[in-house]
Amino acid sequence: MSAPVTPPRAVLAVDTSTLHESVAVVVAGEVRAERLVHHSRGHGPGVLDDIHGCLEAAQLTLADVDALVAGLGPGSFTGLRIALATLKGLALATGKPLYGARTTQALIAALPGARVLALIDARRSEVYADGADLAAPWVGAPDALVARLPAGPPLVCLGSGARVYAARIRAARPDVIIPTDPALHVPRAAHLLTAVDWARVPPLGTLEPVYVRKSDAEINYPDGFPDVMGGLSNG
Repeated sequence: MSAPVTPPRAVLAVDTSTLHESVAVVVAGEVRAERLVHHSRGHGPGVLDDIHGCLEAAQLTLADVDALVAGLGPGSFTGLRIALATLKGLALATGKPLYGARTTQALIAALPGARVLALIDARRSEVYADGADLAAPWVGAPDALVARLPAGPPLVCLGSGARVYAARIRAARPDVIIPTDPALHVPRAAHLLTAVDWARVPPLGTLEPVYVRKSDAEINYPDGFPDVMGGLSNG
């Protein structure tokens, strides 16, 4: 049996899969600096500023960082690509290794040892779900999901989906625990590190967001987005 791989000493982690942007600098397993910013209209140019601010607060520069970690979702189709694209650019520019981990795993890591079901609001009265007894990330109605999960240790639901659909979840499964502490429902980038396979540095080209369902564009235009100018010229 091979010995566990020691994580890099200094790690910069970023997650933008939800409305909460999370940036963290972890040194020797301890969170040296962290920023949690709520963006009601989505993420954008502030990510690089927050990365710089976190590194500055940790008294480090990008050259001092040994590895990068991006949250891969599931979550907002546009939002979850921002962290990955930003860190891919930094990895290419600096030669630092880039790892990825599911955002839902960061929620699960908030309560180690508990039977946690991570639920991220997917809109359309649905959630992205992961953890508990699921073999893979899933999308669908939260009440239908919790109702069919097997009995066992207490089930704790965390994430924006747990808060938005709390009434529906409790109606379907009264024994479910939904903590009142809002901090537990926000994925922290520092917690991504618990789900990283440090033994293998993935090629940059293989790191992609976790898409659990098709985007609106794929649903509305299954044959590709129409050529507006071409359509006008043929009219």
